[in-house]
Amino acid sequence: MAHSLPEGMDISKWNMLYPNYINSKKTVQEGRRIAAEKACEHPRAFEMAEICEYLKIPHVCEPDKAYPRDWLIRGRVRVLLKTPEGAYTHPEIHTKKDVMLKMGELIPKLKGRANGPPGPAIPGLGVGPTGAAASSASSKDAKKEAKKEEKKANKKKK
Repeated sequence: MAHSLPEGMDISKWNMLYPNYINSKKTVQEGRRIAAEKACEHPRAFEMAEICEYLKIPHVCEPDKAYPRDWLIRGRVRVLLKTPEGAYTHPEIHTKKDVMLKMGELIPKLKGRANGPPGPAIPGLGVGPTGAAASSASSKDAKKEAKKEEKKANKKKK
């Protein structure tokens, strides 16, 4: 899914965009970089690449790369916004934020989303707290359940 890349072109200096950057279901702490109202639900890297293709922005989709903050989120897109000579590759889009805002606007309009946005890439993720907060919350719930069961058992004995 590359946009006509010349042989041997170095993409290491291109801008990287991860799906979390434009996911309206993520918080800023989880990686969202644009306003939630302008973002879209559960974007996928291939959808981001499709938008770049539509806008004719040189890009490379890397589906196996993981997001550093949440390694379960797979995929990223590298985009070239400015050529080494200094010319912009798109007349209206000059910054990463411009690209992210455009993606947030256009991804919900894709044909693949006609039935609504897909769920999170991994079911159960993307809703509620994540990381240490989620594990401590679930352990608290487990402790509460254990106490309730213990009280019921004690009442039956009496």
